[in-house]
Amino acid sequence: MSGSRAAAKARTHENLLDAAATVFAERGYGAASVEEIARTAGTSVGSVYAHFTSKEKLFVALMERRTAAEFARAEAELADGFEAAVPALNRQLLAEADSDHLAELGAEAWLYGLRSPAFGAELAAHHRRVHEVITDLVARERTRRGTTFALTDAEVGTVASALARGLVQFRRLVPESVPDDLFGRVLTALLAGLEATPPSPPASGPGAPGSADA
Repeated sequence: MSGSRAAAKARTHENLLDAAATVFAERGYGAASVEEIARTAGTSVGSVYAHFTSKEKLFVALMERRTAAEFARAEAELADGFEAAVPALNRQLLAEADSDHLAELGAEAWLYGLRSPAFGAELAAHHRRVHEVITDLVARERTRRGTTFALTDAEVGTVASALARGLVQFRRLVPESVPDDLFGRVLTALLAGLEATPPSPPASGPGAPGSADA
């Protein structure tokens, strides 16, 4: 494929994702149609299927583009350590929780995935890939601290992801229950609590167990 054709294909791919983001946000996953996405992108239905083969794959590709951008930012922010990245992590959670279409679309996609085996499989594969990246970020932070955690890196990643999902839902329903900085404060406490505590040195001096005066 020539460079110009490859560039045109890449532009069409991104235009379809942009159009899908608009239509999914306006209609929700279930009501969004491939036909409307094609019209919004200014292309044909056949072009949509040539790039993504199904609405399920198009939706997952849209999620993957978003998470790839989020993880790229997270990696840059975590370069200076977890503590320096906390404000950005809080902003990222609030951006989703306070956005009508992001929070609602995520909830709808989860429910649809439970009802549709095909979409559920696509969604599960996406979440496994996301979990691998989060686990790697946890491992890097543990290594930077020079410590061990009471849970595995994968388990810490699972808990952190579940915490984020839960806080998004709570903030949508009861905004005052989730202060702007709660996510970062809980993650900070979680990691501190999981760090292995070095054994205390043996007591010494008069009156210590095992001493001549004891």
